[in-house]
Amino acid sequence: MKKAIPFILILIIFASCDSKIKKSVNSKKNKVVKIDSTLADSFATYTYVNNIHDHNIINKSDRQIDLLYNSVNGYIDGKKNYRVFFHSECLICEPVQKFKDGLLFAKRIIITPNKIRYYKDDFKIDDSINQVKSSKIRERETVKLKFDGGNGSVSYQGMSCNDADYNKVQLHYKTGSIEIDSFINASFFDYDLDSNGEKEQYLIGARSCDQELIILRIIRRPKM
Repeated sequence: MKKAIPFILILIIFASCDSKIKKSVNSKKNKVVKIDSTLADSFATYTYVNNIHDHNIINKSDRQIDLLYNSVNGYIDGKKNYRVFFHSECLICEPVQKFKDGLLFAKRIIITPNKIRYYKDDFKIDDSINQVKSSKIRERETVKLKFDGGNGSVSYQGMSCNDADYNKVQLHYKTGSIEIDSFINASFFDYDLDSNGEKEQYLIGARSCDQELIILRIIRRPKM
């Protein structure tokens, strides 16, 4: 019996070492890779308000206007949003870029066909990558617009604050026109985000001093 004890101890030690080796191998296989939270999860999401009506909007076309986001206090029922902040001194200067499953604006907002996702940190992407061409009003001049299915203009109306002006936006379609009054620092582009073969029109307005932002989308009104 005494001779058997050392042999049993050797077997126990070997089994223990083998167990540690297996645990080590398994731990390498199951190693958790840390993902940058800005890429994994958004801080907040915002759903759209479709087919809006407001005293600042005259719509005599077959298009509907959707409100994608609005933190411009007192304009089209907007309210200041203290949860959303951008690392930018000129919001309206920020590019719109094709990114992931939507359009990236100001490095922190991703516009998708049915909601907006806001991220607390900037995505590290150069301004020149996948930039969507847009028309911005400069030096208080009138900017002519051309887009799929129509044309229009953005003109100066007056001063809002030191870094923002009021603009009148006019969009003309074969079926009629849209006029939007007192839009702040308008930027315009068209893009087929929902991949239905027809480009939607987008308007982005911003007041950098107060970190206020509004995004509108104009689409063909669905047939009833």
